[in-house]
Amino acid sequence: MKNSDKFTLQNNPLPSGELILEKLGINLHNLPAQFPTREQRLQYRAVVQWLTDDKPKSDASNLEKVRGYLEAFHHLCEVKDWERASKILEINLDTPNNTELHNPLITWGYYREVIDLYSRLLGNLDPASDAVCFLGLGKAYHYLGNYDEAIFYYKESLSRMLKIGYSLGVGKVLGSMANTYLAIREYDRAISCYEECLVISRKTNNPESIGSTLGNLGNIYFALKKYDIAIDYAEQHFIIAEKIGNLQGIGIALTNLGNALFKLGHHLEAHKNFLKAYEIFIQIGDRRSEALIFYNLASFQADLGNLPLAIESCNLALSIATELGIPLAKECQELKEQLLSKQT
Repeated sequence: MKNSDKFTLQNNPLPSGELILEKLGINLHNLPAQFPTREQRLQYRAVVQWLTDDKPKSDASNLEKVRGYLEAFHHLCEVKDWERASKILEINLDTPNNTELHNPLITWGYYREVIDLYSRLLGNLDPASDAVCFLGLGKAYHYLGNYDEAIFYYKESLSRMLKIGYSLGVGKVLGSMANTYLAIREYDRAISCYEECLVISRKTNNPESIGSTLGNLGNIYFALKKYDIAIDYAEQHFIIAEKIGNLQGIGIALTNLGNALFKLGHHLEAHKNFLKAYEIFIQIGDRRSEALIFYNLASFQADLGNLPLAIESCNLALSIATELGIPLAKECQELKEQLLSKQT
C-alpha cells in the first residue's frame, strides 16, 4: 500500500462492487466451487453482499459511503484472506491523484477505524505492507495525542523501510516522526528529522514532501516566536503546494501564514488566509484542520475584543475536536473558560 494525497468523496469516485469482485477474483455466481467450506462461503457471501448491495445515500458521511468496502475487508480477514483484504484497502479511487482507499480515512478523522484496519493486517503480509501499517498506526496515534505510541510505531516503520530500501518511505516516516517531536516540543529532534526528510525528498524528487517539510520547519520557528522566518517557510510551502495542486498543502500553508501574520499584527491578512484555508478543509473533508481554523479564529477574535464571535468559534472547534477525540479539545475547553470569564 502507498501513502498518497487527500480528498473528499464527491461524484461517486468509488469503483463498482462488481468491478471490485472481478479484481479480487471472486465469482459471485459460483462461490461453492471456489470456497469449499460452509464458513468460507458465509464470509465470501457477506463480502459480495456488502460490495454489491450497500447503497449509501448521497448525503451520507464519507465513512458511510465506504462502509461496504470496509465491511468486506473485515469479512476477508475472518477467513485470513489477507491478500484480498489488503486489495480492498488499495482500491484506487477515481480522483485526480488516484489515491488508495485507506489513505483519506485519517484526513477524515476516523482514527479508531484506521487503527483497527492496520492492526488486522499487521504481520500477515510482507515487510513493505507492515511498514505502511506501522506508519499509518503512528499517524493515527499522533492525532489522538498518544505521542509515545506514535513514536514507537514510527520507529517500527522506519526500521522496515530502511531494510527494504524504500527511500521515499523513509522520508515519509521521518517527516511524520518529526511532527510528533514538534508536538511534544522536542525541537532539536524535530529539526533533525525534518532535515533528513528534506534531503530524501529532494533526492527522490517528491515536491509534496519538500513543501510539507518546509512548512513544518516554519512551524518550529513559529513556536520559537521567529515569525518572519516562519512566514518565509510557509510561503515556500504554499508556492510548491499550489504548483502541484495539493489542496491540503495549500490549506495548511495558508493556516500557518495566518498564524504568523496575526502574531505580527497583520490581522486582516491573517483573517483572509484563515477563511481561504477553511474553505479548502471543508472541500477535502479535513475535520482536524477545520477544528484548528475555528480555534485560531477564536483566538483571533478574542484578541480583537470580539468575545461573542470568539466564543462561537471556540464552541465550533470544541465540538469537532471532541467528536474526533483529539488533544485540541482540551485546549478549546480551556480557551472557552477564559473567554467566558472575560464576559462576566
